Parts: sequence; C-alpha cells; structure tokens
Amino acid sequence: MRLRLLERMGSALGFSPEGRSVRVWIRGMPGGDETEVVAGTITEIRDDGAVLYLRDEGREQRFVLAVPHEPGWGLQALWFSFIAVDAFDLDGHERLGRWFIRLGSP
Repeated sequence: MRLRLLERMGSALGFSPEGRSVRVWIRGMPGGDETEVVAGTITEIRDDGAVLYLRDEGREQRFVLAVPHEPGWGLQALWFSFIAVDAFDLDGHERLGRWFIRLGSP
C-alpha cells in the first residue's frame, strides 16, 4: 500500500497517535454547522484502525473502533490535520457512522 506524503512525514518524524488526546466530531464535520464534538483518547492502534475512548459529559463513556475512511489518509496523518473515519461499536461492530478526528481537546 502506498502511503501519502503526510503519512510518510508523520512516520519519519516518529509521530504515533497512540495515547494522544483527540477531538471527535460525532455529528457534522470540522468547520460545518450543527456539529457535536466530544473528547477522546486513542488507546490502541490495530491493523484495522484505532480504538478510541470517548469521554462525553452527560453520556456513557465508551470505546469505539475508528477505521480511516480514505486509503493513504490514515492515522499517521493526524499530526497534520483531521481525518475521516468510519466508527464501529467495539462489542458488535455495529457501524456508528462517519466521524472526523483531530489531535487535541475540544
């Protein structure tokens, strides 16, 4: 699989998304109207994506699987920008939707 330039740069810089705090757009997208953003942490990197721990006040805290949506624009590109992911429930792998994640806290 060919990696895009930003992913290669992230790897060359030694960037790892594991253990990093992220903002997760669970409704809408960055810069869009009517968005809902929650705090999360990338707890584990897997072959099929990343495990996110979501911390949303007023809701149940949970773990989800985030699979990068666009080939070549994966987790190693998080150092630069937000990425689109398909989110799945860890328990049943039920698809939760297309979300967006970016480093940092909301």
